[in-house]
Amino acid sequence: MTNLNKKNFFNYVYYISLACIAPLSYFAPLGEWLLLSFLSISMILNHSVNRTKINYNNLYIFLISVFIIMVSYYWSISPDWTLDIIGPITGIIFAIYILLNMNTIPNKNNLENIIGIPIILTSICILSDILFNTEIRSTLAMLVGDEPTSESANYSRGIIILTILMPMSIALYVNKKIYILAIVIFFLVSLIILLGPNDSSKIALFAALLASSLIYFAGPRCFLYFGIISFIYILCLPIVSTKIFSKIGEIEKSFEFTAKCNLWQVDKAYRIKYAWIMGKLLYDEWKKIPNTDNCKLIRPWQQTPIGGSIIHRLLVWEYVGSEILKKPLLGNGIGTSRLIGQNIVLNIPNTNIEIKGGIPLHPHNSFLEIWLELGLLGIIVFSFIWIKIIKFGINIRKHSFVIGTGVCTSIVTVFVISNLTFGAFQAWWMASIGLLFLILLESCKYTKSNKNSKPIKQLH
Repeated sequence: MTNLNKKNFFNYVYYISLACIAPLSYFAPLGEWLLLSFLSISMILNHSVNRTKINYNNLYIFLISVFIIMVSYYWSISPDWTLDIIGPITGIIFAIYILLNMNTIPNKNNLENIIGIPIILTSICILSDILFNTEIRSTLAMLVGDEPTSESANYSRGIIILTILMPMSIALYVNKKIYILAIVIFFLVSLIILLGPNDSSKIALFAALLASSLIYFAGPRCFLYFGIISFIYILCLPIVSTKIFSKIGEIEKSFEFTAKCNLWQVDKAYRIKYAWIMGKLLYDEWKKIPNTDNCKLIRPWQQTPIGGSIIHRLLVWEYVGSEILKKPLLGNGIGTSRLIGQNIVLNIPNTNIEIKGGIPLHPHNSFLEIWLELGLLGIIVFSFIWIKIIKFGINIRKHSFVIGTGVCTSIVTVFVISNLTFGAFQAWWMASIGLLFLILLESCKYTKSNKNSKPIKQLH
């Protein structure tokens, strides 16, 4: 009875923790790494108490990854800074390895509800904040002494994590033929993504819809092609960022904006120095359209709201690519991205606008950051991990149409987001990816397989 109670205790801890992933993503996203650490410690205690079997799969990849991160101290451009970063990063990697390899908790039949219901509740809170300004999150944040600095800070991390959780959550419900809740999750999360301020999640949503359709109907071979293309892309990224991204940024294309305006000052060329445009006072050179009450503004695409975000990314990636080519083999040392290019000024093509700082804390591209900080050596190690991930997705898709599609789509979504935002070694982002893969592994246990296939549990 004592052993039974011990097992039940860790089971409850495990599943309650899984249910916290979605709420934490919005209300306290930085707490994802604390949740990961808590789960890892629970797994270690579970092993010591219940004498469960340890799985040493892929131990060599884990050890090599940690080794390269540690030895990067010796060629780092800022050894003191790198030394401060090594501990937290290796700790997160260790926690992820423990969680994915020491997990002996039996599969729970209603895993779809453990993941899905918190996603629905969290989505309702986010929608309430976005549509009705209920300030649920802000109120809770102020209770603990925190205050978001911007609209994006309110929503972005939560929306991103819901985006990567959505494909697997929908697949779990569809696999159980609970179609109504699958539709509810798709509708709620998609609406949040479309209404929210995070553009990366919008691109990821489109990629997820395309990937899920192709992978479901075309089969594992489609995901294999994605793996090959993505692998080549990662290896060639420094060349791509310097040769291709730079050309995209220099494209000349202008857009014309028209709006009703109230004139304050108009010169002979009908240039408006001050104008009220759509209820906002704008200091810009709008031109009055003769014989009308309308004003127009012609701007290059680099100065449009979406274009400004795109060109900033392209310029940063181009600069990072040029820095990678200076030290391509070993890189600059773990955690040094934020120290590079602080005094660099980037000129936006076709405008007179400048951006101060070559890298805003990190390159906003996980693979470029690995290249920049750990060089070719780090990318080779990551390539082994990426190959393992692609093989995992292919094997699952071979054995289950629905769950396999969910797994592969989640991987594609993470890949897209990793190319557009966040740093590769941000603790909360690393933890979020680790927790996602825990859900992917958990979802594959005892799942119904395609005809003439082995049970999915035998793939592990």
